[in-house]
Amino acid sequence: MFVFTALQSCKEAPKSSSTPAPELTTPTTIKNTLPKSEPNITSSIPSSLLDWAALSELEKSITAVSDGKHQLLEESEEALKILFLNIQSDIPDALNTPSILARFKVLETLVYKLRVDYKIIKQDATGFEKTKLELTAAYSNLIFQISKTLEKESQLISKPN
Repeated sequence: MFVFTALQSCKEAPKSSSTPAPELTTPTTIKNTLPKSEPNITSSIPSSLLDWAALSELEKSITAVSDGKHQLLEESEEALKILFLNIQSDIPDALNTPSILARFKVLETLVYKLRVDYKIIKQDATGFEKTKLELTAAYSNLIFQISKTLEKESQLISKPN
């Protein structure tokens, strides 16, 4: 009898409220999907660094990967090591800061990860595309940090003695 009474009271609408209650909607789920467009590099090397050959080579390689040309990923691991060693050994003093060095390390790690993903692309194409997006974003962040560091350095005013 108690269950019957409880079920009846649940079915009855409340009569004391004069304003209609908002409708409840089913919750939507947020899907972690990749964008359909190809990743784009949003920044270019500052003009003051165009003579830095290792950075120019890195830009060409990252741009090629984002355009679907995977020559960088097909090179030997030794060639990738040499590329990043050249970048670290030739870095200008103004850019030899922990924030920029960390971004180079992130970029290097993502290149190696992308190289591994490229070798197993037939099994996990979504992992490859995600890593490719992360690589182009990391490169854009690196160039942004370099630009900001150079801008900050140019704003420094030296005091006369």
